[in-house]
Amino acid sequence: MKINYQIIIEYLGSNYVGWQFQKNGKSIQSVIEKALYKVFKKKIKIIGSGRTDAGVNAWGQSANFYLKHKIEDSFKFLSTINFHLSTHQISIIS
Repeated sequence: MKINYQIIIEYLGSNYVGWQFQKNGKSIQSVIEKALYKVFKKKIKIIGSGRTDAGVNAWGQSANFYLKHKIEDSFKFLSTINFHLSTHQISIIS
């Protein structure tokens, strides 16, 4: 059984090609997926509730992903994922 997790994200988008993965540059989605890989040691695809264009900032953007196991400690998860995102001006706020 897979568990669906929602994350709320904020970011400064000036250094990104937008939300969605693109071949022509770094996207918010690709950076978060790489951070999730570092946390869970498996490839995880996130699905955004919407998209932003290049250079656009976001506060409170929603996305979701699926895991086969329960995240037991949400504080530890947020601390760890945000550690991996800290140099990218991206934060998972919940």
